[in-house]
Amino acid sequence: MSRFTHLIKITFAAVSLGAVMLTAPGLSSAEPVLRVSAIPDEAPTELQRKFKPLGDYLEKKLGMKVEFTPVTDYAASVEGLVNNKLDMVWFGGFTFVQAKVRSHHQVIPLVQREEDAKFKSVFITTKADINNLSDLKGKTFSFGSESSTSGHLMPRAYLLAANINPDT
Repeated sequence: MSRFTHLIKITFAAVSLGAVMLTAPGLSSAEPVLRVSAIPDEAPTELQRKFKPLGDYLEKKLGMKVEFTPVTDYAASVEGLVNNKLDMVWFGGFTFVQAKVRSHHQVIPLVQREEDAKFKSVFITTKADINNLSDLKGKTFSFGSESSTSGHLMPRAYLLAANINPDT
């Protein structure tokens, strides 16, 4: 037998063994799972409750297990998707941009809610002498997570556009 024929037989045997190992019961990888998460803008139990109908629908339509994976903070949702620990995540505007940049534009938006197309922000105070945005100059502010579009980024942008520095 020539060296070439021997090499072909060894290669064929290795490929065949690999194919058998991949398809043998108990030896193949686990059942595929779609791992879904969301920015933690509510309690994990509430996010899980809200996700359940969508998870059940996706399991039926996709014929695979769908799991909701809660994350500890906004950054964890971005890192989870970028590092392939999550397959699909509900982001806000800012966290989507972070994920898109971190993934070198591999993250693709699937859907946007109608209400997200027109953003509104409300500043709340207990002070009777604050009636418009300019009255906020020199006041102290409290924001949500720095990765939150509605709790930090947009309110800060509105203040800065009105020449109000929220840090002074």
